[in-house]
Amino acid sequence: MLTVLRFSSELLSLVARKPQEETAKNTDVLYSAATQYFPYAISDVKEGDVKYWCRCGLSKDQPWCDGSHKGTGITPMAWKVTAGRAPAEVAYICGCKHTKNPPFCDGTHNGLKEVVETRQSACAKRDGHAQDCKLCTRCGWVPDF
Repeated sequence: MLTVLRFSSELLSLVARKPQEETAKNTDVLYSAATQYFPYAISDVKEGDVKYWCRCGLSKDQPWCDGSHKGTGITPMAWKVTAGRAPAEVAYICGCKHTKNPPFCDGTHNGLKEVVETRQSACAKRDGHAQDCKLCTRCGWVPDF
């Protein structure tokens, strides 16, 4: 089922939501890079299309995967566009990579920047982030962001 948000009160309600506090300090969690703190508005897909949503945040073809995730332990998510989609409908695809409803935006990006900055400053590897490391999955740090 395709979830489509209309630019209306539904989208505005997403903008108003705050991210949930991180309660688990699970070391098995892999954090992606937040590419942006707002959704991508996508309208160039049609029923039957299969797109691979970038979950690592490294793709240069956002919000879609370009293979940059290799070696991170994070893989893309296949999204098949289902029936009932009007040709010009806009789907709001998550740009922060932290949605609880992938690949769609759920408003998690609101207030996420502070959460990411806190996580990065508390990262055990923060003093050892090598410039040749493409993504620290412990905190989401990327050298060129």
